[in-house]
Amino acid sequence: MSQKKVDAYKEYKKNKKQILKKEKRMAKIETGLVIAVLAVFIGWFGVSAYQTATRPKDGEETAIEATEVNMTDYMEYVNGLSNGY
Repeated sequence: MSQKKVDAYKEYKKNKKQILKKEKRMAKIETGLVIAVLAVFIGWFGVSAYQTATRPKDGEETAIEATEVNMTDYMEYVNGLSNGY
């Protein structure tokens, strides 16, 4: 072996713990990123499939309903609570 290879091997042996620790940390980060990307893809696919399944057919109209709410009784009640103290 050449001296360059011997020196590289000695350096590797000397720092083996730190090198292995770094490699393990990088492997965990890579695994986490892959899981995150897969989760986003699966979520996107699920939402897309749901929207496709619930989309109205061509020519079918969706009815929009509006509801009017009378809040006077509630407002009187809330005002009565604040005036009591």
